Amino acid sequence: MSSIPSDVQGRIADLLNTAPVDVAQVATRLGLTIYGQPLAERVSGVLVKDPSYGTPSGFVILVDHGESYVRQRFTAAHEIGHYVLHRDRIGDRVEDNYLLRSAGLSSAIEAQANRFAADLLMPFPLVNQLISDGITTVSDLARALQVSEIAMGIRLGHPT
Repeated sequence: MSSIPSDVQGRIADLLNTAPVDVAQVATRLGLTIYGQPLAERVSGVLVKDPSYGTPSGFVILVDHGESYVRQRFTAAHEIGHYVLHRDRIGDRVEDNYLLRSAGLSSAIEAQANRFAADLLMPFPLVNQLISDGITTVSDLARALQVSEIAMGIRLGHPT
């Protein structure tokens, strides 16, 4: 079962059928914009409420553009998860460190955002379709979905 709420799934369902999932388009459909920029040391991503960016939601996602592309994608998906699942708890800003942990948020909330990110970037129906199409190794699946091999292995239930 996906951690993505059904109302959100309805808005992005078509994006979850194509590898790699277009995380920027997901953000756009939810009223967010993702910007890559330098962030403070050991900060991977920030979800911030700032009307000056002019997004429909009033929130933007900032990701550290110095990190690997697959890391930026997961961080963006994680921050989308905070927006969708926790925006009533985060106030104006949530900042996630390089381990995707936030000061002031419980580990359960962080785990929910990580699960959301995995469900968004590696939806099981899409993973199963890729496997049916002959893409079966962790590295090939990770490449097709533009995620790290570690994330893909975890998603498939492999020990880390």
